[in-house]
Amino acid sequence: MSAARRAGFSLIEALVALIIAALALSAALALQQQLADGQRRYQQALATAALERDAMALTADINPTAQPTGAATLAGGRTVRWTATPSSGPMLNAGSAGAGRRFELRLYRVWVQIFDERNAVVGQLSFDRVGWRKLDRPAPFIAPPTPPAPPVPLQAAPQPAPKDQL
Repeated sequence: MSAARRAGFSLIEALVALIIAALALSAALALQQQLADGQRRYQQALATAALERDAMALTADINPTAQPTGAATLAGGRTVRWTATPSSGPMLNAGSAGAGRRFELRLYRVWVQIFDERNAVVGQLSFDRVGWRKLDRPAPFIAPPTPPAPPVPLQAAPQPAPKDQL
């Protein structure tokens, strides 16, 4: 071969170099796409967490016995809707000797859904909440049982002193 032919790149060498560069750039582009998708999911998770926090604040004062279902409006056209279902039987509060037991209590599971302006669910959560109802007439007070006295600790028998061995 002459020196003139060896001085430059051949067409095949140039094509191989372009293919390697294209593969490297496509891998970098795929990584960039994954990073952008991850950032988008992170921002969506933050927005959903903020909506759930707002929904918890709006439902903090509801009494599930008096209001087992309901809705409230959030900013941006979003809506919070809840449904409460009893998860325990009714019980009377402890009360006092003078006033008696004035409330019936019940544990509820509250399901909350957050809807966007197109009425699509964008978040949901559930929690337990105590609901109450005031009784028409106080129930009689029942004193709690007296706790048993703590057991008296046993004293260990005195141990003989060790004998010195010489």
